[in-house]
Amino acid sequence: MADLDIGSYMQGLKLVANDAYFRSLAETLPHTMLVVDPDTYRIQYINRLQPGFTLEFVIGREVFDFVWPEYHDVYRNGFVEVKKDRQTKIIQSVGQTANGEKAWYRSHISVLPTVDGGLGSIMLIAEDVTETKKKEIQVYEKSEKLNAIINNTSDIICSIDLDYRLTEFNAVFERIVKARFNMELQQGMEILPLIDPNRKDHLINIYKRIENGETCYDLSDFELSTGGKVYFETSYHPIINSDKKIIGISIFSKDITERVKTEHKMKSALKEKEVLLSEIHHRIKNNLAIVSSLLQLQELNISNNEAREALSQSRKRIKSTALVHELLYRKESFESISLNEYITELFELLKTNNNIQLSLRGNDISVELKTAMPLGLMLNEIMMNSFKHSYKDALEGQTYIFITTENNDLRIEYRDCKGEFPKDVDFENAVSTGLSLIHTFAEQLNGKIELANHTPPKYIITIPLHD
Repeated sequence: MADLDIGSYMQGLKLVANDAYFRSLAETLPHTMLVVDPDTYRIQYINRLQPGFTLEFVIGREVFDFVWPEYHDVYRNGFVEVKKDRQTKIIQSVGQTANGEKAWYRSHISVLPTVDGGLGSIMLIAEDVTETKKKEIQVYEKSEKLNAIINNTSDIICSIDLDYRLTEFNAVFERIVKARFNMELQQGMEILPLIDPNRKDHLINIYKRIENGETCYDLSDFELSTGGKVYFETSYHPIINSDKKIIGISIFSKDITERVKTEHKMKSALKEKEVLLSEIHHRIKNNLAIVSSLLQLQELNISNNEAREALSQSRKRIKSTALVHELLYRKESFESISLNEYITELFELLKTNNNIQLSLRGNDISVELKTAMPLGLMLNEIMMNSFKHSYKDALEGQTYIFITTENNDLRIEYRDCKGEFPKDVDFENAVSTGLSLIHTFAEQLNGKIELANHTPPKYIITIPLHD
């Protein structure tokens, strides 16, 4: 209701000479005006009716019939005071509409004097403030809900103005500042003194970016005065007013302390696992080396050439297996090895003449342990056949290996520069130990090996890279 000078209005009424003029004046008011009997408080006149009410229903009824019971004494006391001191009194009250809905009013109560200045009636001008009150309630309820949300979290939520002073903050931020600085947060407090001096320039840079309309994310940590450290993942957003101007910065900081601690534990456990795996592969390699050395000693004490050759080949197979474990413990990861590196070292390990060279071309593929082991043993058998047959009496030579991938298959083409695969040997149904092992390993890898050329020997190995 616009400010109403009731005193001036009452002085004007003293000049009113007839009811017709009074009524015409009352009907121009934007609010409801009632004239009430000063003794019975019954309504004598009303300038306008609320929807649902009739004049016959309203006139003659007590004014208390239209306000909630808890306000009866308030109005009664107000009437008494007005009659006593002739001063206008303002009352905030709740009433109801004709259909029983809740309504809010701001009432101005004054005395209507007689011509000679006596007590004529009581005038009550009621402003319907229901819509305003409903909006206030909505704003309040939304504010309470928002407060409940921002305080029912483990995250820091706050906002600052462009002078970097706190405008809003939640209980979490209060507790953290209390724990770290032993001080109470207040609106208008500068936020920079709460920041680690080493991070001030970094944060000011972020604030400047937000002022330019950006959204930023950052990681930070805080040392507590009670000891220990907490970690936060923070997002910064601009606050925009109705004129689309940036007036502040909202800050949401998620407590990731437990996540960081868990990550540290996992990294520590992973490092321990890696150290353990490295030690395991190292020991396996050393144990295989011991077995190889024992076989070599046995080989030196055997005069039978066929038995000595069998021990020699077994020793080389053990070395090719040990090589896989050696390559694994050399690396930081124990999931796979470089196929190119393995083939190169295996060839150097097995070759019988330093003038026999390896030409390795194509893709460098990483293969898992479950693939590397049988594939390495297969290549071991093929290489031993090369040195035994293709380069038996050769002073020099070269073996070509091409590695490619196609349709998720690993393709290895192995070719010697000289020699001949025996024409009387059935490659697919061979009975020799070496060829039997080659086919066994190919089957174990769900792959295949074919003899593509007899002179010089050429093999093509195809293996699926994944199951």
